[in-house]
Amino acid sequence: MSLPLVAVVTPTYNGGRFLAETMESVQQQDWPNLVHIVLDNNSSDNTEEIVSAYLNKRIPVLCFRNDKTLDQRENWTKAYRLVPRDAVYVRYLCDDDTLSPTSISKMAALGETFPNVGVIGSLHECAGAVQDFFWPPGKPVFPGKDAMRMALLRQGILMPVQMMWRRRVTDALEPLFASAMDGSWDLDTVFRMLAISDFGFVHEALGFTRVHENTVTALHYAGKTRAWTRDGLDLIMRHGPIAFGTDYRRQLLAFRRYYVRRILTWWREDRGRDHLQPHFNALARAGFGVNGMLVVDAVLDWIYVKLGIRRAWSGYPGWQ
Repeated sequence: MSLPLVAVVTPTYNGGRFLAETMESVQQQDWPNLVHIVLDNNSSDNTEEIVSAYLNKRIPVLCFRNDKTLDQRENWTKAYRLVPRDAVYVRYLCDDDTLSPTSISKMAALGETFPNVGVIGSLHECAGAVQDFFWPPGKPVFPGKDAMRMALLRQGILMPVQMMWRRRVTDALEPLFASAMDGSWDLDTVFRMLAISDFGFVHEALGFTRVHENTVTALHYAGKTRAWTRDGLDLIMRHGPIAFGTDYRRQLLAFRRYYVRRILTWWREDRGRDHLQPHFNALARAGFGVNGMLVVDAVLDWIYVKLGIRRAWSGYPGWQ
């Protein structure tokens, strides 16, 4: 019986600094039925030269190039449509990250063992240490809706760029990255997959995520943007009804109060409204105009938390 085909997908733009290391990690995989899709987003560096050096290696490389530079979401969407139709699993790999040699085989083995699993994650190394994703050790599979709820409550972390996805699940969502969210559209896609499939997790570090000054996270989420918290509200609004069920309104209210308090803190730290408009916009989209009553409610909630009458919000994102 032949092993299922796995497609590793690397959208890249001027990724020459780390791309060779990324592509080499794919070549070192011990899973024999593998193809590497590389979509060059009209790079102006040595990306094309690096990719060409891997065209006749052990693992087949299918290389494509855009005539014009697309935004990241469009490029990732186009890259997905280049995956061969007979691929059973898809594994995105950023052009500055790497895989451990057994990454594909261990994720695929979990997927083959549990056919209802559509999303497969693992631990990964980042910033010199293996990151704790909080998923209970010894448990390989979680019902999708439970995984959604746990992720929103930060009882488990979902890392889209360190995951393998089952093709029949991703095909059901086509276009795959269709979110109207300002950010975290890849995480939104994972939540959409978990609404229709289960979550599997390999409790081993199977990948490496590089941190440097030119990552999308560093460019768009660092410093005073506090964009993760804005995305948290969007994710709860979009997926909370499925993840929380009858508890949705209570969880949304707890997050809103937390969010308003964070905005007050940021306003004090920034000495004004700089960088805060996206957060006002997010609250407005959710139907919560920032006004005196909202502020009073958030401050009263803080008092109740301090008195032990209520529990503080400790869910996603959990660090802003």
